Amino acid sequence: MQTLFHPDSKLMQGLSRLYDLALLNCVFLLTCLPVVTIGAASAALYAVCLSMDTQWEQGILRTYFRAFRANFRQGTVLWLLFAVFFGAGLFDMALFFRRQDMAHYLYLPVGALLLVGLMAYGYAFPLLSRFSNTLRGTLKNALLMSIGYLPRSLAMAALNLLPLALLMLAPYLFFLVGFVWLFLYFALAAYLNSRLLGKVFAPYLSREEDEGGLP
Repeated sequence: MQTLFHPDSKLMQGLSRLYDLALLNCVFLLTCLPVVTIGAASAALYAVCLSMDTQWEQGILRTYFRAFRANFRQGTVLWLLFAVFFGAGLFDMALFFRRQDMAHYLYLPVGALLLVGLMAYGYAFPLLSRFSNTLRGTLKNALLMSIGYLPRSLAMAALNLLPLALLMLAPYLFFLVGFVWLFLYFALAAYLNSRLLGKVFAPYLSREEDEGGLP
């Protein structure tokens, strides 16, 4: 029993990581409140999660706010681009879906385009937080990686889409587990996504250090 509650035990390490993620989730949601800052907050979230369990891991708040400031400009522009893309795509998809003529079936390619955008979204902010690159280069690499690592991309997209899907399909359940969104989910999803991204990013890390970024 004493071993179970030892600071180095698996249980205590797991509880410590859970506390870290809960703290990170709360900070992330607070910095998302202005809405326009969601991009910078997402980059900062991944900066922390990608450093967890690695030699780069430092203090959560220190790492978060340093990344938030460093990625504020590009993160904001990136978030606005995705917001316009998803807003226009969802509007078009709803418009075509209601049509009664042949244009009705155009909702299928629009939906496929939105899925590709959602997968690219899952890579964009982790790339922004980890690699030095232009905004155009970040978007290009996000798109290429989302297609090149399709199984991982779909898993990440499912994690990122879960709250919205639950809200639309089962709103009662969404609000029933509302405490999960407030205290854990977004940081946990980013942490799990970061584990999926570990092997994807690994081949490029040494190149980034030697050449200053991805092509």
